[in-house]
Amino acid sequence: MEGKNRGWIGSLKVTLSCVLCLVVVFAVSRVIPLNELGIRPRTLSGLPGILFSPLLHGDIGHLTANALSFLILGTVFFALVKEHPYIKIMHFVVLGGLGTWLIGRSSSNHIGLSGVIYGIMGYLMSFGLFEKRISAILISVVAFIFYGGALWGVLPGNPLMSWESHLCGFLSGIATAWMYSRKGG
Repeated sequence: MEGKNRGWIGSLKVTLSCVLCLVVVFAVSRVIPLNELGIRPRTLSGLPGILFSPLLHGDIGHLTANALSFLILGTVFFALVKEHPYIKIMHFVVLGGLGTWLIGRSSSNHIGLSGVIYGIMGYLMSFGLFEKRISAILISVVAFIFYGGALWGVLPGNPLMSWESHLCGFLSGIATAWMYSRKGG
């Protein structure tokens, strides 16, 4: 569906499919210790976590919070981003994950989809600045109005929350918006 208009219903189907995948991985992780595949900063064994960590969640509250956030922001993202949305999501995963691997707290295991969610937020809040189209600017403003308060999550605070993943995800969204605005897509 690259470059095609999925519409809101199609976009909701995409995000619901992703959430179903998260639920399946969560159920399997209750039996098999998959959460060990998270991002372990600055270790070779932590590198695979860059790809696997968005699928892993510590408990049902963690999964629910990320699933609901992704349902909302992911649906908006897939409905509005016509060119290469899946590649852009992979940028959030890889760039945000690599950043977390580089700056994350030592002896920690970073798991969860929130880095990708913050990547979507960063993208939606910034692409209007780079595209310089009225419609894109309006989307960025609306995204900031609704989700600007979540930006506090990129700052250190709760020791059980990966602010590093939030920050790196958010920055990856901005970088991706900038990169694609320069490429024309």
